[in-house]
Amino acid sequence: MKYPHIFEPLDLGFTTLKNRILMGSMHTGLEEEKNGLERISAYYAERAKGGVGLIITGGISPNIQGWTGPFSARMSSKKHAKHHLGITKAVHDEGGKICMQILHAGRYGYHPFNVAPSKIKSPITPFKPFKLTKAGISRTVRDFVNCAKFSKLAGYDGVEIMGSEGYLINQFI
Repeated sequence: MKYPHIFEPLDLGFTTLKNRILMGSMHTGLEEEKNGLERISAYYAERAKGGVGLIITGGISPNIQGWTGPFSARMSSKKHAKHHLGITKAVHDEGGKICMQILHAGRYGYHPFNVAPSKIKSPITPFKPFKLTKAGISRTVRDFVNCAKFSKLAGYDGVEIMGSEGYLINQFI
């Protein structure tokens, strides 16, 4: 076999994956649909049942300013965490692990509350972002931390922070 370790468990220190097969983040849009959390729970559970060791969710915003669009998925309260318990339980029941991707859209947010390192408008949204101040940057960092804490309450096994693809963190580079 070309990859002899792919089906072996992987000890990450804080958890062990049943194998080294990972499903990368993919936004399905189900998080925002009516009954979407039930549908996304079944979707992820089916992948875990099929043998995926670690699933990364589609991007979840740490705050309103980070939405990809109006009312998109976010994790900024215990109420939000409670809504995600079905997702994590479904995956865990099938023997898989699941991490939540934290995504702040920055200037790519398709809403009038978006923020960025500067007031330069994205070519894909009509909304000019508010320039983040030092206080705004500190608040956003705290929101990322709180988002990770709430994801733990929701039963996620970890988080992935989206820092590429032109989203907020990448906009500082």
